[in-house]
Amino acid sequence: MIKSFIERTKYKILNKLRKSIETNFSKLVAIFSKHIHAVSKKGLSVKLLLFTIAYNLKVLDEVNSIK
Repeated sequence: MIKSFIERTKYKILNKLRKSIETNFSKLVAIFSKHIHAVSKKGLSVKLLLFTIAYNLKVLDEVNSIK
């Protein structure tokens, strides 16, 4: 009985975490341009980093505007 309760609780937490990750990932993909032209791996990583920073700033701005 206890094991099943622990398992259910664990899966409930994991499902909430998975949903949060999938939602944020789809929002992040939505702001990406459809075509990223990068000549090198370093250039690609810089562009991905900048998109991620832009997304975080957007979310931070949304959170601050709610308050």
